[in-house]
Amino acid sequence: MAKAEPVVIESISSILVPVDGSDHALKATALASDLAEKYEARLTLLHVVSRDEFTEELKRAAEVEHVGAMVSGYRALIADVPEGQFPANMLMGREEPTVDFLEFVGKRVLDGAKEVVRQKGIRQVDTLVEDGDPVKRILEHAEARNADLIVMGSRGLGDLQGLMMGSVSHKVAHLAACTCITVK
Repeated sequence: MAKAEPVVIESISSILVPVDGSDHALKATALASDLAEKYEARLTLLHVVSRDEFTEELKRAAEVEHVGAMVSGYRALIADVPEGQFPANMLMGREEPTVDFLEFVGKRVLDGAKEVVRQKGIRQVDTLVEDGDPVKRILEHAEARNADLIVMGSRGLGDLQGLMMGSVSHKVAHLAACTCITVK
């Protein structure tokens, strides 16, 4: 059997890193930062606000950042919200405070990722908070920014849920035009 030639990556100029506050996302941010340093690439950190899902990561970020103390009326509700069920009608019966709350938490998630990037010494970094379907927004930003690479954390859905729905990272890897790295 003939020995295969090694694959050489000549250039990476733009790396997109979707972040959700999970440990996997922070590991992905660290790896992307290392790659950005090696290839002198621009990093884009993206957090997508999804009104349909209130994950454990968002709950934890809200609790850690004491969002309840800053955004009146929310802290008591955070602990009672089951994962995957966003309290659209629970939060004062209005959509506007909900969006403000999620954007606030999203910015805190990005702050955590920016700290990882800063510790790695990366200076070329953009941050974005977007609203909508995470897969669609990630793919749109990858295309708009001519991303050569998407580096994202894997998120452990339950076996049955993952089998039936697929994860965001799996869908992005399947649909993206560029190379994708999923980090555990």
